[in-house]
Amino acid sequence: MRRSRVRWRPVALLALPLALGAVLLACAAPTADPAPAPQMAAPEVLPYVDVSLRPSPLPDMVARTGVRSAVLAFVLSADGSCTPSWGGQTPITDPVVVEAARSLEQVTVATGGATGTYLENACPTPETLAGAYRTALASVGATRLDVDVETGVDAEKVVSALALLTGVDVTLTLPVQDAAHGLTAAALDLVRTVDAHGVDARVNAMVMNFPDEGDWSGAMLRATDTVVGQLDRAPSRVGVTLMLGRTDTGPVTTLADAAGVAGVARDRGIGAVGLWSVGRDNGDCPGNATASYACSGIAQTRYAFIRTIRDVSAGLAPPEDVTP
Repeated sequence: MRRSRVRWRPVALLALPLALGAVLLACAAPTADPAPAPQMAAPEVLPYVDVSLRPSPLPDMVARTGVRSAVLAFVLSADGSCTPSWGGQTPITDPVVVEAARSLEQVTVATGGATGTYLENACPTPETLAGAYRTALASVGATRLDVDVETGVDAEKVVSALALLTGVDVTLTLPVQDAAHGLTAAALDLVRTVDAHGVDARVNAMVMNFPDEGDWSGAMLRATDTVVGQLDRAPSRVGVTLMLGRTDTGPVTTLADAAGVAGVARDRGIGAVGLWSVGRDNGDCPGNATASYACSGIAQTRYAFIRTIRDVSAGLAPPEDVTP
């Protein structure tokens, strides 16, 4: 390596004291306080409601909790056709559902679910499926669509239909295999198809009804972290939904468990925390050995889960009056 050749000149020696003085002044100058850490946005609270319930619990939920967002579940095929209906039986323009939706500020329409004939399978083409989606959304004036996929569907047809929708905020609600694997293989395939088509969709993981290995609370939290890590999207475009109280597969989600999930969601910057369901968020059947559509199966006050998730998501302590 060659040495650089520098010719020293008197002007350089004269400049040295000036440079040293500037350094000393800079060191003595007061420093600004560090900028505060950015605040995480609170996750949305999105309770699911079974629209077949009569009367609808939505107006009472809004009055007692102040939560004015909900997911109306579920839109299914009417008689195996491409015509949308509530639960496969009730007309999509049912006045009870329409009136209940008016109590909300943010309405999401959910298709699919655990049982029934999916529009996604009954509609023959992406165009007819997109039309069915539009009809369902228009029935309650919604701009949010939640496609809950818990059975086999043609991913290309579904995603092509979603790509035809404009002005619609799309969520894919998908099952979890277990805490270690996160989303099921079929769910991940649907997510990849959505991403390949450039459809912007939130992915909502159902942290429910999967093997818990004896630690249900820990399993839900681990599954949440696994899902966030396996998705190529910002945490704000991820959601988690739990099943309150007694679940279909046996484990019980307690109020403390729900607070833990909401706390992790807030810490990770997750966009939404959902729960199944409004009609079950009561203590009318404490000690039930099996899951019920009408109650949680644990001792609790009405809407204790919604209120707990509401407060913890906002960075507050859980409410104290949640048990009798």
